[in-house]
Amino acid sequence: MIKYAAFIMACGLAAGVSAQTGAPPSVKDITPQELHAQLGHIHVIDVNEADNYAFAHVPGAKLLAYDAITAADLPADRSSKLVFYCWSPECPAAGMAAETAVKLGFSAVYCMHAGITGWEDAGLPTEP
Repeated sequence: MIKYAAFIMACGLAAGVSAQTGAPPSVKDITPQELHAQLGHIHVIDVNEADNYAFAHVPGAKLLAYDAITAADLPADRSSKLVFYCWSPECPAAGMAAETAVKLGFSAVYCMHAGITGWEDAGLPTEP
């Protein structure tokens, strides 16, 4: 039960949880493999600490502080596809950042709950 609770917290959930993905209905789930297939056609936002970002991040990801995201940090087009991720499934930062994007009026908001650790576990390339 604690593991499930940690997953729920990682999604940044307060209420309105989807039974299928565990994410708020307005934030969709995306796997590392799905995100990898869409690189170059999607805005990827890393909400890890700067030292973690410097160590490894999804290629092309933009570093933003999860708790300080504003409309000026995101694309002008509110229909742009955004993906947020943090360190691991236990980290709530990506879910909170994704919810902020929804509140700012973005309609295609995704959360890669696996985080950078799940990305690396899938054998996908990283940058620094």
